[in-house]
Amino acid sequence: MIELTDLTKRYGDLTVLDGITETIEEGERIVIIGPSGSGKSTFLRCLNCMEDPTAGAIVFEGENIADMKVDINRHRQHMGMVFQQFNLFNNKTVLENITMAPWLIGKKKVRGRAAKAALKAEINARAHELLQRIGLDDWADKYPSTLSGGQKQRVAIVRALAMNPKVMLFDEPTSALDPEMVGEVLDLILQLARENMTMVIVTHEMGFAREVATRVFFMDDGRIVEQGPPEQIFDHPQNPRLKDFLSKVL
Repeated sequence: MIELTDLTKRYGDLTVLDGITETIEEGERIVIIGPSGSGKSTFLRCLNCMEDPTAGAIVFEGENIADMKVDINRHRQHMGMVFQQFNLFNNKTVLENITMAPWLIGKKKVRGRAAKAALKAEINARAHELLQRIGLDDWADKYPSTLSGGQKQRVAIVRALAMNPKVMLFDEPTSALDPEMVGEVLDLILQLARENMTMVIVTHEMGFAREVATRVFFMDDGRIVEQGPPEQIFDHPQNPRLKDFLSKVL
């Protein structure tokens, strides 16, 4: 689904991503671990060009989205992104947060009042279905300020799902949550894993990484220095830097 060739990101003289070449197959669940400052979040944000690569190619469904001539917004519709800080619109209700993007994009494709009304009803129905899935349909007309951190993050996830993405990108989705709220968010991501959603997840939750990943990338100094299935990475690490990292976090 995603093919990276010599992906490089520099800020002046600082190299954050150092020539990464890798593939991500449909249905894979890639979990990225590593120390702070290793380039994990930058790598994730480059996948949908929220950060423009300095060099290299990012081929998504056959098209190099790092090419500045490509309509990146068309591809982002198929790449759901979930951030550390939720990024919900506080002046919009929960329902409005979820339906905004599908409506803005969908209404451009239909003509006539009846067709738009039907589309609006379909989008709202899908949003309520997603809210029921996470047990928050009764909160549809409330504002994000009334939600707990865990509820906000679950709403942020279903907001991304409302676009029917082909891949989901998670940037440390539990790092801003109180410990008692982490489980409800991780449970939702595990549900998506069971449905074979393609996912790339940056996380510090090692137990979760072991459970959800089909492959784990260990990043250090802007490079993927070791990768493999979770049992290999966590039980039989080869790279000395990975061994040192795991000795401090497990």
